[in-house]
Amino acid sequence: MPANEKVALAMLLSRNWSDPGNMLNIGIIGSIVTSIAGGVALFKADKKWAAPLPLFGIMGLYEMKHRFTEKAPLQSKYISFKSKGAEKRWGGRKIPAATLTTLYLDDEIEFNMDVLEALENIDDFVCYMPSWPTIKFLINQLYPNSGNSSLKDKKTTKREIADHYDRGNDFFNAFLGERMVYTSAVFENDDDTLESAQDNKMRKICEKLRLKPGDKMLDIGCGWGTLVGYANKHFQTKTTGVTLSKEGAKWSREHNPGCGQGSCDFLVTDYRDIPETEKFNAISSVEMAEHVGLANFQTYLNKVKTNLEDDGAFYIQVAGLRKGSDWKDIAWGLFMGEYIFPGADASTPLNWYILQLEQAGLEVESIENVGIHYSLTLHEWYKNWMKNEPSLSSKYPGSLCRLWRLFLAWSTIASRRGTATCWMICCHKQLDQFDRSKMIKNQGSMCGKPGSNKWTDAAKFQQFK
Repeated sequence: MPANEKVALAMLLSRNWSDPGNMLNIGIIGSIVTSIAGGVALFKADKKWAAPLPLFGIMGLYEMKHRFTEKAPLQSKYISFKSKGAEKRWGGRKIPAATLTTLYLDDEIEFNMDVLEALENIDDFVCYMPSWPTIKFLINQLYPNSGNSSLKDKKTTKREIADHYDRGNDFFNAFLGERMVYTSAVFENDDDTLESAQDNKMRKICEKLRLKPGDKMLDIGCGWGTLVGYANKHFQTKTTGVTLSKEGAKWSREHNPGCGQGSCDFLVTDYRDIPETEKFNAISSVEMAEHVGLANFQTYLNKVKTNLEDDGAFYIQVAGLRKGSDWKDIAWGLFMGEYIFPGADASTPLNWYILQLEQAGLEVESIENVGIHYSLTLHEWYKNWMKNEPSLSSKYPGSLCRLWRLFLAWSTIASRRGTATCWMICCHKQLDQFDRSKMIKNQGSMCGKPGSNKWTDAAKFQQFK
């Protein structure tokens, strides 16, 4: 059920029962069941006064472990305490990652150097055991309530998108830069800038979709409309962008002159409300599907399939955590789930995405891992943010600015380490009559000699004409 998506995700991230994802489930759910069962047994034994003891006992044991973390002799090299209480509690000891986040956002600690430089040595002053706020956050995911970010009805989804994406276009421009693209770029040359790398990515998407002049294209989760405008300008498509962000749609219309003239358009609507009668030659969804959620993923893919022409192509780009995630991976994932993208529960290993695509009747053409490109992209975003943050300090809370430093720095390292990666996946409907010879045109130099034409020599073979 949707309310248990965090439980399902933890299982998907685990290879063995003893992996951190499964241990979190066992620890939290097991503690709840044990506390309730022990309390009920004591209540029935006419020892009502003792009914809370099983719960208090479990909490006390964990607090003992939580209080005596490993010593951190190098702590003062990286952080300084601004709060006497925090220093008394954590001075000289490794701080749980979630607690460090809280202390930094509350301005109770500061980094003694650049945040990214400090986090490169995070193991010297941080441990990865879940802290009490994290445990509370996870318990809230077990049942429907206002703190449950796993619910994916239209109203909740709209609120989540507004909370994140409608805070102000100037905020996002401060780190995304001129292109305003909030997804991984592709760096093809040593001298690529963030802007040229984003252009590379958009070109690759359009080529994977085999766009040609006059094609109707749909971009689900279009952000600030940059891909829509790029496809329209460089591939002469008639493209529609769909978003739930009013601020994003406003930017999109202002920065795409062809908008509203039949060549491109932007709709503020849920993907579930795209008219079924609208058919497209190509559909893209770039790092939006994670927000759909696990339970709704087949609904989402079936919607894509309904709106896609039988001979059309579907491109999906997704960012997900790796299979066999360790405690350091889990700590970053929980940080992202609690503070940055609360509803992005479909951030899974690759095998789950492929299973879902095939279950929906879609045939996978190609898969490309661009995780290291994401690390480079995030690093560029981090540098932009650190350069432009002072101009935003009077408009946005200090805690939000500090959060963004932490988010971009930590994510740069996480994607470089392999904690999470990004996949470019292209597919089409699984139909016998689909002309698979078209796939030759966008499967790279494997079909021809190195340095051959971008359509490859194989595309010229007589049997493919």
